[in-house]
Amino acid sequence: MRVAVTGATGFVGGHIASALRTAGVDVRGVVRRPDAGGWLVDAGVTFARADLADVAGLADAFAGADAVVANAALGSYQGGLEDFVRTNVAGTENTLRAAAAAGVRRVVYISTVALYDTVLRRPMTEDHPRYGPHRRRFSWTHLGTDWRYCVSKQAAEERAWALAAELGLSLTALRPGPIYGSRDPKWTARLLRTVARPVAFAPTVGIPAVHAGDVASAVVAALDAPAAVGRAYNIAGPPTPLADILAVLARLRGGARLLRVPVPVWVAYDTGAARTDLGFTARPLEEGLAEAVSGLVPSG
Repeated sequence: MRVAVTGATGFVGGHIASALRTAGVDVRGVVRRPDAGGWLVDAGVTFARADLADVAGLADAFAGADAVVANAALGSYQGGLEDFVRTNVAGTENTLRAAAAAGVRRVVYISTVALYDTVLRRPMTEDHPRYGPHRRRFSWTHLGTDWRYCVSKQAAEERAWALAAELGLSLTALRPGPIYGSRDPKWTARLLRTVARPVAFAPTVGIPAVHAGDVASAVVAALDAPAAVGRAYNIAGPPTPLADILAVLARLRGGARLLRVPVPVWVAYDTGAARTDLGFTARPLEEGLAEAVSGLVPSG
């Protein structure tokens, strides 16, 4: 089996490519800068150069693949609304059109729980109300996510489903929660900077963090699960107090004296469908954070 992965040199894309290789899959990374993937070349990943704006180039890169993992996207706080729409919405449309042009019918799309209108202290299922097409005056989602990301990823997934129906593609959408793990220059790195201080506040708000490797395992499972076609799945960990996450990191790396700040709220996502269809389970916190700090280097 050959699978093309867009954005394979990035944080989550690298974990996806590695997990596919471990599963014995022939992986082709489709990226703008193949030279950034040296560490993946050593794992047996090959690369093709293509840009999300170039349908023909993407189609050439997807040629001969059995499936495409549409992973490349612009993350929170990485540009203005036009940048998000161009990369996340138009880029998704171009990826699916290119897959169809290359004769690839199976697509796994990496979406996000950020498309939901976040509520507190109640698990959100896959049919939970969406954030909406415009910036909200207030949303709990804003506490950790750029509204531009929410709007663009919601529109991108909607476009992906519409195009899958139009083009005859077998689509699965995975919606990860907050992602941590090795090679993460963002959230994981920020947490480590927090525990590097002499003293740090540690709120007890519950965060449904999920390790990038568990997201990658869900991708591998989705590609092999007929029941996953036409379905969307929440991929998230249990709501864990941020103070506990910081405490584990402080033990692993040393540093801050943590001052727990009681915040009796939590965010959670129902992952029952993913457990049933994909065998999804989130790894234990200690195990996941140990992996994260052992390989925390910038991604390409």
